[in-house]
Amino acid sequence: MSIKQVIKMKEEINPRGPNDLEFKIEYLTNQNKLLKTKLKEVITKNQDWEKEFDKLLEENNNLRIMMNKGKIL
Repeated sequence: MSIKQVIKMKEEINPRGPNDLEFKIEYLTNQNKLLKTKLKEVITKNQDWEKEFDKLLEENNNLRIMMNKGKIL
C-alpha cells in the first residue's frame, strides 16, 4: 500500500484532513519506523559487501604472492 493510499484512507476516516496534529504525529512515527527498518537493511547489506571485499582482497594478495615468489607487488 502506498503512502498516498494511506493518506487517502486516513482522510476518509478523519475528516479534519492532513493538518490534524494527531494524524501528522502518526504519519511521522510510521515514516520513522520505515526509515529505521530500511537503514538496518542497508547496514546489513553494507556489512556483507565489506566481508566480500575483504575476502577478495585476501585472495588477490595470495595470488600475487604465488605469482611473484613470495613478494607482494
